[in-house]
Amino acid sequence: MTDPAAGDRLAWVTWLRVLAILGVVLIHTVGATAAGPGSTTTVDGWVARVLDLSFVWAVPVFVMLSGLLSLDPSHFRGTAHYLRRRAWRLVPAVVVWNLVYVGYLALTRDGWWKGPRETLALVLQGEVAPHLYFFWIVLGLSLLTPVLVPWVARASRRELVAGALVAYAVPVLSTWPLGPGGTPVGLTHVAWTWWLPYLGAYLAGRALRGVLLPRRLVPLAVVAVLGLCALLSWQWRNPAAPTWLEEWLGAHYYSPSVAVLSVLVLLLAQTVVRPGGALAPLARPAATRLAGPVGSATLGIFGLHYLVLLVGVDTGVLGEPVASWPVLVLRAATVAVVTTVVVLALRRVPVVRAVL
Repeated sequence: MTDPAAGDRLAWVTWLRVLAILGVVLIHTVGATAAGPGSTTTVDGWVARVLDLSFVWAVPVFVMLSGLLSLDPSHFRGTAHYLRRRAWRLVPAVVVWNLVYVGYLALTRDGWWKGPRETLALVLQGEVAPHLYFFWIVLGLSLLTPVLVPWVARASRRELVAGALVAYAVPVLSTWPLGPGGTPVGLTHVAWTWWLPYLGAYLAGRALRGVLLPRRLVPLAVVAVLGLCALLSWQWRNPAAPTWLEEWLGAHYYSPSVAVLSVLVLLLAQTVVRPGGALAPLARPAATRLAGPVGSATLGIFGLHYLVLLVGVDTGVLGEPVASWPVLVLRAATVAVVTTVVVLALRRVPVVRAVL
């Protein structure tokens, strides 16, 4: 069913952003242990896997939330206005964060710097740091938004859902073993195509705005989310998992399993964090004011958290990359808190705020 007042009930967006950015921090802080020796044979490895793979929905959901808000025709003030505003928000972030990580890695990693040409190639392929590709995704989708908004304004929800499904099929089909000899067809990952695999998620965010799960289906959706998180945590790089499972329903951002999980997470948040929902207290003005500053700062937290992690691990303050699960939990909490405090403080500086 559809909530007629959904446009006025966006507290859930703020809270979902907060949860998603925590998930991004967790993925990066526990990733070395989740992928390291003992990943499937030790308690530390399994805890790391669960903390990592249970949040694989975070990036697709961030893109969905961006589409939900950016593709709103009622807030669109023309192509020039929109692109000027988005360029001022995103271009400085792309440039500054790449410079920050290039500078840090060049200074701290022997042999990392191989000249400007090679470094530019790393930037354009999103390989300077494992999270900077996200800025290219948002920038690419923003450039496409003025073309999409007129269609969104005319399209029915059914048409929007159909468009999202077709667009989502591009990355899904590109990872299936449909090529010669059963190889994946593959997608090219460079700055100007990063947006393509996420167009389906971008459209899905708008298509699902205001859609509420019937109360009787909420428990089933929760069980489905937990089940998918458990399945993805178990199957990822697990020799015990059947080959067909990873080939067709892999534990990665382009997987149909992750697509379903991401949609369920968005629908659950939209359903329960609202007046009358199971988590109605979170939708109250006082609660929203508490989470609002963090929800608004997620782009800055996204950019800075990995630097905080690198500095902490390089100096030994946050332990070794592969660590026991109590260290991983403490590390994730430390990175999240330190990054958030720093970003919220820096956002008070007008010039710095442009990249945060």
